[in-house]
Amino acid sequence: MKRIAWLTDIHLNFLLDHQVDQFLLSVAELRSDAVLVGGDIAEALDVCNYLERMVEAIPAPIYFVLGNHDYYHGSIAQVRHEATELCRLRPRLHYLTAMDVAPLSKHVGLVGHDGWADGRAGDFGRSMVSMQDYKLIAELSGLKKQSRWEKLNALGNEAAAHIQRVLPLALEQFREVILLKHVPPLRDACWYEGRISDDQWAPHFTCQAVGETILEIMATHREKQLTVFCGHTHGSGETHPLPNVTIITGGAEYGHPAIQRVLEID
Repeated sequence: MKRIAWLTDIHLNFLLDHQVDQFLLSVAELRSDAVLVGGDIAEALDVCNYLERMVEAIPAPIYFVLGNHDYYHGSIAQVRHEATELCRLRPRLHYLTAMDVAPLSKHVGLVGHDGWADGRAGDFGRSMVSMQDYKLIAELSGLKKQSRWEKLNALGNEAAAHIQRVLPLALEQFREVILLKHVPPLRDACWYEGRISDDQWAPHFTCQAVGETILEIMATHREKQLTVFCGHTHGSGETHPLPNVTIITGGAEYGHPAIQRVLEID
């Protein structure tokens, strides 16, 4: 059996240096065979620094995606480029958005993408929610509402296209696949304080394009199993949209990073 640790929304930039060291030590002490990190690690100016600290503290391979906070005070394109380049220098660090399929064991494969809340769930047109994303991320700042919706759609479509390509590849090789994301792929996985997000919040916390892609692919691979690990909402929950699909959303609290789960796989 192999042990896989899953973290999400750890927001290490909210911690003092010694608190970061303590948290990373607690992850290292699990002695897991791999660590999955589901985004919102820090912000654009320091996310790669924290990724390097993780590599130095944790002896296992680290597979990660980025979250919306990881782009704050920067741009999506630039941070993704820097993360990809960092992985070239750190062989145990793997950015899933820039990869195809990673084997976790003989029977379990891993794919992933940052994902993006694409504005399609709920009622974006009437939503009064104004995310910090729309002020602090270069590609989204300064856009009027219609243009922002179109950009969010495009980011969701990009994520869905990646999943459309890599998930079938993984299903060809493995009987079970783990999909690591930041943004929940369906509204039923968009949990906050024990409830599903309403029409005001769902557009900003769900990547419907990815959800539809997952369901379409898994409906034709009923003999295979997919488990999706996501975060973003800071509310924990679990849903089963198909008999062979489980979506688990991790909870989080600023200043208190947590180990979400330790999985055992064969």
